[in-house]
Parts: sequence; C-alpha cells; structure tokens
Amino acid sequence: MDAALFPDPTKFDPSRFENNQSSPAPPCSFVAFGGGPRICAGMELARIETLVTMHHLLRRFQWRLCCKEDTFVRDPMPSPLQGLPIEIEQRTRS
Repeated sequence: MDAALFPDPTKFDPSRFENNQSSPAPPCSFVAFGGGPRICAGMELARIETLVTMHHLLRRFQWRLCCKEDTFVRDPMPSPLQGLPIEIEQRTRS
C-alpha cells in the first residue's frame, strides 16, 4: 500500500477500510482481486469454479418455471415481481 494514502501501510489493519473513520479511504483504494500486473491469481480460479458449477447444475438437473406469465413487470426489461420460483428435477440418465 501507498504511505501517501494509508498511515503505516505495512501494518495489517483491515479496519482501515471501514467507513466509520474520520478520514475515509480514497475511492478505488481497495479492490478485492486487485488489478494490473499484480492481479490475484485466485480470480481466474474462482471464475472457472463458478462456470464448472453452473455447467453441472444445468446438465444434471431439469429446470422449470413455476410462475405464470402475468407475474412479470416490464420496466424496461422483464423482471419477476415476487422472485423467480423454479422446480428442479434430477435428469435421468439414458
């Protein structure tokens, strides 16, 4: 961290990112995965794990919508009024 932005930058102090301090951290001073040449290698792993999980959920289960057409509002994009209830059933292997 930069000493110009944070006092004692080498000290581990997560509370420096809390909003209740007298001098709040500058905008964009904390980015979860980082950026640039020192970007966190775990970001790509997390993205791949998410995609693999979604792939397995979509391939192994059959998904059906439980709501009627009139439960959506169009403002400007269609969105459900009270969540999006679904039925999930395990696919049978053939």
